Amino acid sequence: MIAAGCQLKISPGTLDIKMKRKQTMLSPFPRKWLGAAFALALLVASFTNTFAQQKQEPEKAEPLTIGSTISTVLSIGTSAFDEASRLVESDPYWQFRNAQYSNEGLISERDEVRLGTQLNIEVSKKFKFASEGQERVNRIGQLVARASRRPNLVYRFHILDDKEINAFSGPGGHVYVTTALLKLANDDELASVLSHEVGHVVARHSLKTIQQSQTLGGLANLFGSITGIAGESAQELGTAAAQIVAGGLLAVHNREEEREADFLGIHGMAKAGFNPQGMLTMFQKIQRVSEKDSDLLGEIFADHPGVDERIENTRYEINRMRGVK
Repeated sequence: MIAAGCQLKISPGTLDIKMKRKQTMLSPFPRKWLGAAFALALLVASFTNTFAQQKQEPEKAEPLTIGSTISTVLSIGTSAFDEASRLVESDPYWQFRNAQYSNEGLISERDEVRLGTQLNIEVSKKFKFASEGQERVNRIGQLVARASRRPNLVYRFHILDDKEINAFSGPGGHVYVTTALLKLANDDELASVLSHEVGHVVARHSLKTIQQSQTLGGLANLFGSITGIAGESAQELGTAAAQIVAGGLLAVHNREEEREADFLGIHGMAKAGFNPQGMLTMFQKIQRVSEKDSDLLGEIFADHPGVDERIENTRYEINRMRGVK
């Protein structure tokens, strides 16, 4: 759940990681620009529709002039533009509602799982795993995973012994949450966090991050040469995985990816039978902790969309799910 920017360059045998914090905090296409583009498309459609109607009914229409056509199009187009902009601006999740998810353009799901297993080994070297609370985490985690938009993947939930309130996920269905977060959250709130992290797995955000940092091509070639994960290729994969974990790439997400995970998370937890209000109260708890001692949060929300914004977005989606306008 950490958003940050990075560059990761692979060279024969080594990985050179250069972290560039906070350069991907903003979406590359602000919502207002997306709204304008959407509205422009409706404007073009309005022009086409108006012209077609005037061609189909020549006996009823006034003599067609450039002035009258432009006036009609501008009138309809302005209305369409205003309405489209209003809809886009009021719906923080509009671009995710009809999204489809797959491994197309990435490594295969089988290789993703193999990569996730190797990354988990490296995570276990960097963090101390805890067992207390494992039954609770696994029970809630499996419920939200089965209710997600990637239900057939095998998910594994891990607890890290850490005083910072944090959670992150990796390729292949591995989800991590700290002991500090477990102490803070009730079951509905924990479901919101785990469902959010499952959302990252559904959308393949970690794989996309690795691809954008020019690592996935090397991994894809590496997987192509592996037969049983043994020998020199396995050693290269282990080195790559170690560098990815050390560089924090498992927790690198931009703001739009965080919004998408929030969207997928709130629907997944609700479908699993948890109260979506838990996501709202979790954000409120995080907000209070931040005001008292921000060091306890580590970097979990340091580069995320603002907590106020996420609270507002969550309220909007809960009302929408309940049919409240």
